[in-house]
Amino acid sequence: MQLVVQPADVPVSITAEGAERRVLSYGGGMMAVEFRFPAGVAAPIHQHPHQQIGYVVAGEIDVIMDGYPTQRLGPGATYYVTPDVRHGIVTHTPAVLFDVFTPPREEFLGA
Repeated sequence: MQLVVQPADVPVSITAEGAERRVLSYGGGMMAVEFRFPAGVAAPIHQHPHQQIGYVVAGEIDVIMDGYPTQRLGPGATYYVTPDVRHGIVTHTPAVLFDVFTPPREEFLGA
């Protein structure tokens, strides 16, 4: 459990796509995560059993989800991913995303 977090105090994990991932506050069945992507990244299509809400803090991305048309999103836009739905993103500019997962992504805690 991490109740109060200053982003500068959180270690950064680098994803396979080259994004910076910071696990922020988590507990009580929820987890907040910040991702910083360079431009031109195609995050692989994946799925997980977690519910996810994403918020575009900065940049421009395409959100790809099975069963939905691809959407171009900019700052202030949000998206919801249901459990086990295949999804991914493509970044058109450097992008910062704030994601909330429930339950927490336990695999993020060991990385």
